[in-house]
Amino acid sequence: MPIQHKFYINLLDDHDRRYKFLGKNYHRWEAVSREEIPDEIDKKMISYWNYPRKSHLGRCGCFCSHMELYHYIIDNQLNDVLILEDDAVQVKDFPTEYPTDGLIYLGGFFGNQKITDKEPVKITFKDGINCLDPKYRILMTMSIIIPTWHIAKEIVDHIENKQRYRAIDIMLGNMAIPKYFEYPGCFVEEGSDSTIATKDKKSNEFYRWVSSKPIKVKI
Repeated sequence: MPIQHKFYINLLDDHDRRYKFLGKNYHRWEAVSREEIPDEIDKKMISYWNYPRKSHLGRCGCFCSHMELYHYIIDNQLNDVLILEDDAVQVKDFPTEYPTDGLIYLGGFFGNQKITDKEPVKITFKDGINCLDPKYRILMTMSIIIPTWHIAKEIVDHIENKQRYRAIDIMLGNMAIPKYFEYPGCFVEEGSDSTIATKDKKSNEFYRWVSSKPIKVKI
């Protein structure tokens, strides 16, 4: 089935990031701001001891925004749902056919399943939909398809049964459900800073983490 429902997650004050979605049949999902983080989420979210407080709260907000949207999908039994974060930029058409037994990524970047593993990622793929080798994960939740509300329920049940939380992309990557990705990706990340952290890198359509700084050309 082709995509039936399209959402983008966007903070109330981030007006500039809405324009690219106007007139394209997207529903705006209001993101949870740093000021709205429930104490329980703040306390249960794991961040490194030296992680800036502002970035920690941004991580919590991203987590809450996704979880609230997943609950909405379940409550309304929505299938074929595309979820974007507002820094996603479309670079090609998204697929009209895809598996329904897991998550489908349309952007992000490859990483090892164990985040601290420094071994180079070696993934073979073809154009179109690929199954992700369980040795690896895709980081970021910039652009994902949740094919059925049952998958959304699996996600919510898995996360809410945990004693502690991590960033939402880590939580999804830790789940033992099939994961797929469209190659090349349909969405790339804007080079501007996110609401979580200042960035000098971004993901591209080849699922690589690349510099977002302009290239200086010597004359």
